[in-house]
Amino acid sequence: MAKGPGTLHALFLSFLVLTLLSGCAVRDAPSNLARGTASGASTPIVHAAAAGKLEEVSALAEAGHSLNTVTEQGSPLMAAVRAGQDRVAWYLLSEGADPDLAAPGGETPLMVAAGDGSRRLVQLLLSAGASVNAVDEQRYTPVIRAAEQGNLSVVKVLLAAGANVNVSQGGESLLMKIVGSGDLLTAEMLLAAGADVNYRADDGRTALTRARAINSRDLEMLLVQAGARL
Repeated sequence: MAKGPGTLHALFLSFLVLTLLSGCAVRDAPSNLARGTASGASTPIVHAAAAGKLEEVSALAEAGHSLNTVTEQGSPLMAAVRAGQDRVAWYLLSEGADPDLAAPGGETPLMVAAGDGSRRLVQLLLSAGASVNAVDEQRYTPVIRAAEQGNLSVVKVLLAAGANVNVSQGGESLLMKIVGSGDLLTAEMLLAAGADVNYRADDGRTALTRARAINSRDLEMLLVQAGARL
């Protein structure tokens, strides 16, 4: 039976839709996002990212070099973050680099940015979907890194993004660690975010006993006012 104009038109539209969808599928899975491991010496995109050479990074990516290859120092994104190369980090993330791709040992780009106090990179990584509560092999999280370094503005950003304030490491809560270092301002921020003031370590220590051990009356008063008890 002969096909009328309407039927031919419908067939043409179906063919056009299938062509467009297949084209999208190809673009959705570019080869330069493949995961893998390699040595740093054989991964020029890592060195270019660390050096902030955006044009070279872009050229290598377009040539098929993977954005998600992990070397001894981590991924190209990790190299850019560690070197504070904001523009390169933005480019890599915009091209589909995995924001949570960890270096050997579990360290993520967000942990590095948080420890370095780079609020801009922290916000960039969070906006790209980086896990705010990632944990490495040493039980570090981004907020522990930021708090230990006294990076208050970064701690604030991480807490606002949902960072768990009641994390622990080595049997101590984050609040205990910060109190033990004598950091009053960070301790205040952690308590305001809901840190457990009465968390007790296996050996019985609390944040209050840590404050008394370093003879900090200010921290002791802060903790007592927050409900600390022996």
